[in-house]
Amino acid sequence: MESTVKKMKILYPDEYLDQVYDIDFDSLYEQGYRAVLFDVDNTLVPFDQFDAHDELIRLMEVLQTKGYKVALVSNNSKDRVDTLNQGLKIPVMANAMKPFTYKLKRILKTIEVEPQKAIFVGDQIFTDVWVGNRLGLYTILVKPIQEREQMVTYVKRRTEKLLLNRYLRKKGVR
Repeated sequence: MESTVKKMKILYPDEYLDQVYDIDFDSLYEQGYRAVLFDVDNTLVPFDQFDAHDELIRLMEVLQTKGYKVALVSNNSKDRVDTLNQGLKIPVMANAMKPFTYKLKRILKTIEVEPQKAIFVGDQIFTDVWVGNRLGLYTILVKPIQEREQMVTYVKRRTEKLLLNRYLRKKGVR
């Protein structure tokens, strides 16, 4: 039983928040974190939005001014991620194959940050939280920006909801 609980923890985020704009980046910087890796679709923008909006551009500028290195890590195509990145101009890793760790390791090497000093922010447990936890990153799960999703994501959400409810009960939220 204990090993099952331990295995489940790899799917639990360090924090669960409504949106990326609720993250206390100042506190995390004080704790020694120096990089923030962001999932794209339904974390930063809806999956069908292609351009970075002003609030997102400002967030990336603020984070870099604070001293963070920032990057986008997405399972989506290079064209999709590059289009969004035109307004951001930060390192990207498209076709990341999350939850596999190979490409996430590569982007960490590119931005020259050790995993234990990095934060991963995403909206999915089975890709974003899982890959971040496997590498020892601080993981933050945010609520999806919109309910409408690609079919493959929609199917995973049912199981994720069960895990999320269990996580929230353990945290004393529900």
